[in-house]
Amino acid sequence: MKTLKKQIPYILLGATLLLLLGLNIISQDHWLDSDMAAEMIFSRILAGEHQMISTTNWYYSTEFRVLYTQLIMGPLFRICNNWHVIRTITNLVFYGLMLASYYYFMKPLKVSRGLTVLSSCLLLLPFSETMMTHMQMGNTYMSHVILVLWFFGMYLRLCSGEYSTKRKISLWIFYVLLAIVCGMSGVRYLLVLQCPLVLTSFFYVFGAEEFQNFRGAMTKENFGKLWRTDRMKYFLYSLAGAFFAVVGYGINVVWISHKYVFQTYGATNFIALYHGVLFERIQNALGCLLMLFGYIPDKGFLSLRGIVTMAAFVMLAIYGYVTVKHGKMQNRSGLRSLVTLFVKVSFVLNLFVFIFTTSTMVPRYYITIFIFVLPVLCFYLEEEKLPFDRFAVVTLLTICLILGTGKTVMSFLMVDKNETKRPVAQFLAENGYDFGFATYNNANIITELTNGAVEIGNIGDPEHLEYFKWSSPMKYYEEGYHTGETFLLLTAEECAEYAKAPALKQGEKVYEDGCYTVYVFDSTEALMDCAVAR
Repeated sequence: MKTLKKQIPYILLGATLLLLLGLNIISQDHWLDSDMAAEMIFSRILAGEHQMISTTNWYYSTEFRVLYTQLIMGPLFRICNNWHVIRTITNLVFYGLMLASYYYFMKPLKVSRGLTVLSSCLLLLPFSETMMTHMQMGNTYMSHVILVLWFFGMYLRLCSGEYSTKRKISLWIFYVLLAIVCGMSGVRYLLVLQCPLVLTSFFYVFGAEEFQNFRGAMTKENFGKLWRTDRMKYFLYSLAGAFFAVVGYGINVVWISHKYVFQTYGATNFIALYHGVLFERIQNALGCLLMLFGYIPDKGFLSLRGIVTMAAFVMLAIYGYVTVKHGKMQNRSGLRSLVTLFVKVSFVLNLFVFIFTTSTMVPRYYITIFIFVLPVLCFYLEEEKLPFDRFAVVTLLTICLILGTGKTVMSFLMVDKNETKRPVAQFLAENGYDFGFATYNNANIITELTNGAVEIGNIGDPEHLEYFKWSSPMKYYEEGYHTGETFLLLTAEECAEYAKAPALKQGEKVYEDGCYTVYVFDSTEALMDCAVAR
């Protein structure tokens, strides 16, 4: 019986991985969109150019991603041309890398192996649409999670002081290199990792007895005692990581941003604190947080979806409770205390940015905060002395996870968000229409649904036909790239809104199914001649 009990975490992890494998095989592309498909197109270009990380022949989105999905997808495109297989293999590889990074992060915290394995299941469980879309299936955030956990794991090892000088030197080398890489990728990692880590370790120093003595008497002796504390070491190590991340960001600004084309965050401003703007930002920040845990808007209170929505509130309450409770029950020292404090600081810092700036706000931005709640949950379960409290937390969380995961999996299997796109994608591929234009949401995804057979550039609207150069190959917009017929793919809503656009009158309508319409032109130039000047 004891042996079986010890095996339960591994059984649950295996079951979770089998569930994800099945979902990948059966309905992988149900919730894919053009953002996710862009990574496949990008990787195929890299494979064709025999590159691994980057190319100057691509319009990037908001970031220049150094360590991302292209490292797996690119090599796979050299040996396979089945996009479904490539995405499945990539997802499976990233599941393994994410688990490895989580175990690497958890080891210095000395959490029991069983709890570590059990909590790792929560990284893989698709308990909400956000998690399913951006972690398990879309794979847009797993690389971020992996890098954050790996960097933090190295930081904890440096702080522990349990390694030999030779081992520490190698740790420092990788720590510095990864910090630089994070900075080169943009401001994301500075916001979600380096800045909150510096602030956490800075506040952590305040709790030291030596600091209180220094506050009372600012003598050289007291400062020397403070300087030699572990807490000061934690702060200096975090400061070193942040410094090299800033160096990496400097490389991004000075070199990368001039060599490659991507959007920067220079336009992010503080909001105006009037006309209800502040209240709206607070409302959206809370809404996005709840949606991460499965909140479903506009559904009946007593319906199944309503129950799942209530589970989102319960999950959020549980994670908040264990974080606050562990902060009070701990002895306020050690690496566990630091991680718990980090969760609080990271949440407040990111919430501040979400509320008081014009930054984009979406549920997935909370994922890099949520992952650090998992070790805090483990700390609580190991240190809580009241059996009933532990039982209540585990039971409620299990029920919520079952409800959320069950609902999300059923929706993923039964609801195909790309159902209406499949007939038009099939028509284009079967009739030899291999190049055209569409608005962004209907461009890249069609390419993936046709296994790369149909290439589509982005336009802003069918009236002005201005190129929307975002997450797409530069060649699509170059004169002379495509010869022969060029199509224009529009939704029924776009056709109704732009019914008087010249392109809709001059193009030959070759397809219409009530959801999408396809117009064909003799050439790309013929299509662009229909553009209305602003």
